[in-house]
Amino acid sequence: MEINMADTTFMFLATVMVLLMTPALSLFYGGMVREKNVLSTTMHSYAAIVVVVIQWILLGYSLSFGGDNAIIGDFSFAFLNNVGFSPVDYAPTIPHQLFMMFQLAFAIITPAIISGSVAERMKFPAYLAFVLLWLTLVYDPIAHWVWGNGGWIRELGALDFAGGTVIHVSAGISALVAAIFVGKRTNKEAVRPHNIPMTMIGAGLLLFGWFGFNAGSALSMNGIAINAFITTTVSGAAAGFSWLMCEWVLHKKPTALGLVSGIIAGLGSITQSAGYVSPFSALLIGFIGGLLCFFAVTELKKRIGYDDALDAFGCHGVGGIWGGISAGIFATSSINPDITGGLVDGNAGLLIAEIISILAVTAYSAVISFVILKLISLVMPVRATEEEEEDGLDYSLHGETAYGSVSAAGLSVGSHDAVAVPASPSLSPKKQFGSEVVAMEEAVVVEDHVTAMPSNKAHKTPKMTKVEILINESKFDHLKKALNGIGVTGMTVVNVFGYGVQKGHSTYYRGVETDADLLPKVRVEVVISKVPLQKVIETARKALYTGNIGDGKIFVYDVENVIRVSTGEEGAQALAYNGDAELLRATS
Repeated sequence: MEINMADTTFMFLATVMVLLMTPALSLFYGGMVREKNVLSTTMHSYAAIVVVVIQWILLGYSLSFGGDNAIIGDFSFAFLNNVGFSPVDYAPTIPHQLFMMFQLAFAIITPAIISGSVAERMKFPAYLAFVLLWLTLVYDPIAHWVWGNGGWIRELGALDFAGGTVIHVSAGISALVAAIFVGKRTNKEAVRPHNIPMTMIGAGLLLFGWFGFNAGSALSMNGIAINAFITTTVSGAAAGFSWLMCEWVLHKKPTALGLVSGIIAGLGSITQSAGYVSPFSALLIGFIGGLLCFFAVTELKKRIGYDDALDAFGCHGVGGIWGGISAGIFATSSINPDITGGLVDGNAGLLIAEIISILAVTAYSAVISFVILKLISLVMPVRATEEEEEDGLDYSLHGETAYGSVSAAGLSVGSHDAVAVPASPSLSPKKQFGSEVVAMEEAVVVEDHVTAMPSNKAHKTPKMTKVEILINESKFDHLKKALNGIGVTGMTVVNVFGYGVQKGHSTYYRGVETDADLLPKVRVEVVISKVPLQKVIETARKALYTGNIGDGKIFVYDVENVIRVSTGEEGAQALAYNGDAELLRATS
């Protein structure tokens, strides 16, 4: 075995491309969650880098590729012992160290994929523990089964060119188990992606990295690598097209998020067979993969009722399962003479081997993932509390906000030391921590700027009042539900920045003492004519109150007139729309 420098250069570039995929995944996932959870979601991907690199160097690589046992590797490569520059039989033309790094990049992104299923609600310490245990007990054994010398799936004859079974099936199934175990997000029906352009940038970088993922799995700069490059491109495009067509036909509008989701589904579908099938077969694989993943995301999830937040199972799990089956159908020795083809070559044995491998990986991943989560739950909480979820994991678990001042965490009030993290209105004020509990009048301040309606006009023109409420974004859902419950069904919501008593008090950012700056807030405005003003104020106060200074402020103003543009109606008539309040279309 001699090192080929062309192959080495090619594999170095492929490895760097695959390593880029995990930061790309953080963008892809981060754009799909709410603003208050974007940092915690992206941290899941970067934390996977930290945990997996250490585990892989110490033990993981050896368990995956050491020895020649059927079930698990040995310790011959532990601590990278015997892993040097000289080639190894897995990759005879490149340095052993480079092969190890290429496989490390695969190992990093796999648990990061799982994180999408539990986004916005899983505790960070529990996630770290899950990544470490899952990598050791699930990924490493499966990688050895499929790719390791003596691995039983490898000996069975099943093919997995670039990790569709090892990565996408195992991660997708584990993601489904994790989503069910952790449970649904609160108010998940109201969740909307906060930054789709971020997701699209992440998808583009994933597509770029996937060429290294699949073409690099040839482990040499040869015709198989070029074929994998072509089939990867074709499958991703075909799935993006079929997903888009499904949206267009069923929902009447093709979406940007749907397009990139389809591309990812197609990339996952071709991974097992990229180096074994023709470009035309890749077209069929991608097109069908897009259809299957679309219905898994839009229909299967809804019918079964699980909350796979970012569709890790719907895209990766379903795509990976179809990818394994399609390899058994379309793989052909005319593309790769080193294999015995599948059904297109008249060999049903490969399809049977693929189905057996998928069933085995599915069952093993599901059972062990559940056991891992159960064990972790006995030691530490797995799910964030209702209050932490409401406030957003960025703020409640990490003390940061993505787009506002980082000083939103740890601001001082009263004692000038700290302020309690805002909690759910359902939580008794006495259970708050940090600052002193204050009365509702101090926590939710009302500034009244209204005048009484003259008695001679009271019977002709109902008095109109604008109520303006400044709150933390995390309180909006509670406030909206409360106001809807008393008949206030229209509102204007604006993101704003400001500060109150916090200004000038100290906080810390990267260990440096700083003053509080402008803080992100939400301004909610409603105009009322029939719902009693005092009822609106009391309802808002109850929805916002936790007992801390800074729960919110309420401003009350006279409204001289409201004009509905579409009809020309004025005053109370312009407000009448399935309730007692109508959206005020222009802010004052």
